Amino acid sequence: MAQVSAEEQVMRHLVAHGFSYFKRRRGVLWFRGTLPCKQGAIKVELGISDWDFVSYPTIRLLERPASLEGVQAHLTARNGLCYYTHGAVVLNRFDPVVAVAQCVAQATEVLDSLALDPEYRRDELTREYLAQWSVGQLPAPWVVIKAGLSEESANSNVAALGEGYFIFGDKPDELAAIAEAVGESLRDYGNGFAWVLRTTKWPPMSESFPTDLQSLFTWLKAWDKDLSGDFQHRLGHDRGYLKWPFLYLMIKSPAGWLGIEIPLGNALVRKAGHRKPSVYRQQMHSSGKGRCIVRLAVVDWSAEFIHSRNLDFDDLTNKRITVIGCGAIGSHLAEALVRLGAGQGKRGHLRIIDPDSMSSENLGRHALGYPSLLKDKPTAMKEELHRTFPLAKVDGIWGNALAMRDLFKGDLLIDATGEEAVSEAINAKHMAQRKSACPVLYVRISGTGGAVQSFWVDAEKGACFHCLRYTDAQGRRVERFPIEKSNSPTWIMKGCHALTPYAVSAPMHAAALATDAIADWLRDQVSPRLRVLVRPGADVHPVKSQDPKRLDTCSACGSSSNSNKAG
Repeated sequence: MAQVSAEEQVMRHLVAHGFSYFKRRRGVLWFRGTLPCKQGAIKVELGISDWDFVSYPTIRLLERPASLEGVQAHLTARNGLCYYTHGAVVLNRFDPVVAVAQCVAQATEVLDSLALDPEYRRDELTREYLAQWSVGQLPAPWVVIKAGLSEESANSNVAALGEGYFIFGDKPDELAAIAEAVGESLRDYGNGFAWVLRTTKWPPMSESFPTDLQSLFTWLKAWDKDLSGDFQHRLGHDRGYLKWPFLYLMIKSPAGWLGIEIPLGNALVRKAGHRKPSVYRQQMHSSGKGRCIVRLAVVDWSAEFIHSRNLDFDDLTNKRITVIGCGAIGSHLAEALVRLGAGQGKRGHLRIIDPDSMSSENLGRHALGYPSLLKDKPTAMKEELHRTFPLAKVDGIWGNALAMRDLFKGDLLIDATGEEAVSEAINAKHMAQRKSACPVLYVRISGTGGAVQSFWVDAEKGACFHCLRYTDAQGRRVERFPIEKSNSPTWIMKGCHALTPYAVSAPMHAAALATDAIADWLRDQVSPRLRVLVRPGADVHPVKSQDPKRLDTCSACGSSSNSNKAG
């Protein structure tokens, strides 16, 4: 007996439930029918194009009932219905009938909730207001780009980025850096003026988005009287905007950034208005019905958005961070730090220090590649970070970190050298400075990469790096929390170089572990200070992450050494 195809199974099911097949177009199988909603049956079209059900079937209302008029969550201007967030539900591709039935049931439930539950309707529209503004309603908005706008900015520069976009921002150097990074020209637009407005209130539910000046005035007043008042005051008192044919509004709200373009008329009208802006404002109100405006869909390219959008805590903006070591660990960690916001803000700065140059033996485990060969590591890393994140303030210093007097003057010092002798020297200087020193995070790879370790040290409390070893009865320095089962280091010779073999993933694991520790620091949660990540299957001792206590006998920080600190 021939196997029934998925299409035929679904077709039989839908027909049995009142749908009818009416066309196949561009690979989409279309049906028409009704959804049995509580407020009454709603006629819909249902289209299926993906029989793997990675993409959900399309459902579009043929008629919108009175209870769903106006701007609604999950409904586009063309009556398309979003009933599942992409990826929220995995449909069973092996049972297409159940998959389609699940979608029909969910669509029915969403429409009922929108029509019958005012709280659901309000909450859902609040949550997806920006999506409706940018893509859900007609006419479609123009897409513009927003760079950085400081909190105190009342105005913004407007420039043309290449041939396709306008870009807004209050820092010309930042706009130029973005243009260079994306390989586009940057030109003064010279045809518009931008105001920056702010509100802490969510945009209002409304029958439609503003399309002309009159509906804009009404919409702003319904949204926030203070926001509307600020806008009206500036229209009546700020002469500067009337030099230009267009006025742009960039509105920061809890829903995100919304933009509007307002035409200001010809030069003669604006010249007259420039003499008395309050009269021009009145003319805008009296002629508002016929003066169309344009919605702007604002795409945020600012550092603030890029580095914080995935976080539920403050990023590294305005932090001063120093990384010692730009090898396998330090290079991957530097990239992670910049993505976490290092180098952003007025005070923010990332400093990378290393005395070595890039050679061929570095390439297999380093974040940099062939283009950086023969360059000194910190300079090459700085250039790469500026290429990918041009707004970050990064310095590469080629030299000996231990010779720098301001090593502990920032917010955090990270030792990514993985060299115990260097770490001991850093630790001694750190303990000597005590109260004036920032915290230090040590990160290293254990043995041949079976485990990685990070250790957070505050100069005033808890164990220091030297406390991770103690002196045994034979006078040897041994690990306090041993990870490796052998105390003998593993070396192999490659030409005239000796190296410790470990997988390319080991420095990535170390950098990731350190990044997690830094993220927890930003949450004021540095515990556990000693963190160990073991590679699955590695033949090492199981060491728990913990908060080691300071050793009284420690030569660097213990009570027996408090009167004789190393310099």
